Amino acid sequence: MATAAGASSGDSDTECSVCHELFKNPKLLPCAHVLCRHCLLSWLASNPGALCPLCRGAIADPKEKSKTKGWEEVVDALPDDVAMAALVESTRVLSQDHVCVVCQSAAVSICLSCNDMMCKPCGQAHTKYSMARDHKVEDLSSMTAEELAASQPDHCSVHTSKPCELFCPTHGAAICHLCASAKHRACPDLTELTEAADKSREELSQMVTSLLAEEQQLEEAVSALERHLEATEKVVQEAVTEIDRTCDKLENSVQECRKRLKKMTFDAKGKVKDTIVAVKVTLLDHRGRLTSHRRVADRTSRGSNNKGICDVTRAMRNSVKDLLYTFGQRREDVELVSMVTLVIDNAAVSRIEKELSELGQRKIGPASVGPFQNLGWRFHTNHGRNIMLSNDGLTADRVVGGEHGIVVADQPMVPDVLYEIRIDELDMRHGPVPLPCGVVLTDPDHIRLPVTSHHLVWSGEAVVNSRVATNNMKDATLGLSGGTRVGVMVTTKAELHLWVNGSDRGVIATTVPTPCFAFFELRKRHKKASILPPTHLC
Repeated sequence: MATAAGASSGDSDTECSVCHELFKNPKLLPCAHVLCRHCLLSWLASNPGALCPLCRGAIADPKEKSKTKGWEEVVDALPDDVAMAALVESTRVLSQDHVCVVCQSAAVSICLSCNDMMCKPCGQAHTKYSMARDHKVEDLSSMTAEELAASQPDHCSVHTSKPCELFCPTHGAAICHLCASAKHRACPDLTELTEAADKSREELSQMVTSLLAEEQQLEEAVSALERHLEATEKVVQEAVTEIDRTCDKLENSVQECRKRLKKMTFDAKGKVKDTIVAVKVTLLDHRGRLTSHRRVADRTSRGSNNKGICDVTRAMRNSVKDLLYTFGQRREDVELVSMVTLVIDNAAVSRIEKELSELGQRKIGPASVGPFQNLGWRFHTNHGRNIMLSNDGLTADRVVGGEHGIVVADQPMVPDVLYEIRIDELDMRHGPVPLPCGVVLTDPDHIRLPVTSHHLVWSGEAVVNSRVATNNMKDATLGLSGGTRVGVMVTTKAELHLWVNGSDRGVIATTVPTPCFAFFELRKRHKKASILPPTHLC
């Protein structure tokens, strides 16, 4: 099998992907790939799964082999790629040395009927012969394999010397007039081959258009997936950075807590030690005086006469009494000297451990394939007059003042996405603090501020005004404290849900119009609040 060296086949690939040579007896597979007949037989013999070596698509049902004499009948049943065969033949012809078949000089033209190359004089003389008057001679330098293949005359596959002029739709074959009168006399709807070719050409054009449109849609889908992958990678990197930052912050807090508790313990130890040393010195001094008095009393009782005993007893009576009374006081001092006990609130530790374990466990819904929305949100720059924004709009601080602490999301709510804030600092001296929140229908750019949530509801600009931890709410878990998370979410059914500390508290409004914007009102005891990343909930 010869390999083309210099001929160009345009956009067509005339080489077999298995043997890497020009196709020989090319067979068209169901997946539209083309292989040489003998290459296909060799492939099926070594790979009985009967899958295309290029795309792993099915070539045939392996059971077909058992119903026939072997793979040969299966392969022969596949259609011949006659267009590829003609293109390969044209490529082979054009790859030959450009030598005139008549005079052996350099060829500059080719006969499209004979496929013979000729020099200019021989080419001019070629069409003067009676048998070649209908032949067309073209310039060889501009001829391509596709043009040469397309210009080949249509010969009948049975009567090879006869031209094909008719097409039989019943048998799907191009035939000559002799075949039409001999074998296709009973076939209806015989048409001119040119007419059938025009219809087939139009059908092929429609196929190309449809397939190209489908290819473009698939390319767009693949591009969308790649963009989604890039966006996912970016989100993951940001999440990892935030995780590291948060964990570093927690670790620093734990280390600071460790240092502070140890310092408290060692400071307490120092104070106790100083106290113990001082009491010990006093007790040792008191013990010395007790010992001296005991020795005097003992010596007197054993070595003195009656008069001496009475005199000494009278002299020591009051001092001994004072020593014994003072010892009672010293005993109380000893009992009061004790180490300050460090009490660890195990309930608080368990609560912190639970909150840490729950970080990142909220269920995330599957990302949709298609246009992707940036769900990151911030507090809108149009806010209450007693609010000061920081951290690029992610944190709201209360300033001195009474009401007018409204903050609004800077973008419309996306269905099934939780918009949540965390109360970082809160004044709890007077018990639970209500936090009005809900949904406002007016674009934040056009909300007339300053205003309160009460005014928003009565003016018809807000859908609901849900007061978290109000007096009529008995559930203690709704009582806001530092670290409490509060959020709102609109479902695809237009229901507004209230969320507290990652728990759905149920529907607080129905038939919520769109677009709508989440709002929260920080009262004067809400010192600071931060936006949490939006969560797509299933």
